[in-house]
Amino acid sequence: MSTLDTTISMIQKCTEDELQVVQQVIRQFFLNRGPHTTTKNQFLEELQISRGQHQSCQSQEAGEALAELRAKYGL
Repeated sequence: MSTLDTTISMIQKCTEDELQVVQQVIRQFFLNRGPHTTTKNQFLEELQISRGQHQSCQSQEAGEALAELRAKYGL
């Protein structure tokens, strides 16, 4: 299943209230992004940080993260 198919499948299962929460989160994401681009060096630095966090067990399984978001936003 493609990312698009998965996204559509999840959206179809949401209630109207859940969709409003998703829209709010997405709006905040885009507002906080700002109009900056990432250079190759910035990307590699962030990748190194991410790998370090993963090696030191500071990462989280996607299912766990989604469960926390559902609980936090009442989804």
